[in-house]
Amino acid sequence: MAKTVHTTCAYCGVGCGITAEVRNPELHLVDIQGNENHPANFGRLCSKGSALGETVSLENRLLTPVVDGEKVNWNKALDEVVSRLHRTIKQYGPDSVALYGSGQLLTEDYYVANKLMKGFYWQRQYRH
Repeated sequence: MAKTVHTTCAYCGVGCGITAEVRNPELHLVDIQGNENHPANFGRLCSKGSALGETVSLENRLLTPVVDGEKVNWNKALDEVVSRLHRTIKQYGPDSVALYGSGQLLTEDYYVANKLMKGFYWQRQYRH
């Protein structure tokens, strides 16, 4: 039995409304259409938005962090990122690290990236 979900496209900052019809949750089969009642796009979708249904498969996705070829938990992975950023900044200066954020990041991704780049985590770990 299909389930219909009204949501927002994550590809850019426009916020187009989409209707996702989940045909088979186990196989991650989803049909995507523009939401005709959404004021941002009135049912129209760009080529990326139209292809969202093809991106929900878990095949070929990294679902567990990997550091130097070894699967690790999220805390260890984040500690490693922080350690390497700290080492890079110490060796090359504060302008040696930058973040490029695109419209393809989700709100939660932006939040984590902002916290990381503002030094929330690594300042806590590596106080001078």
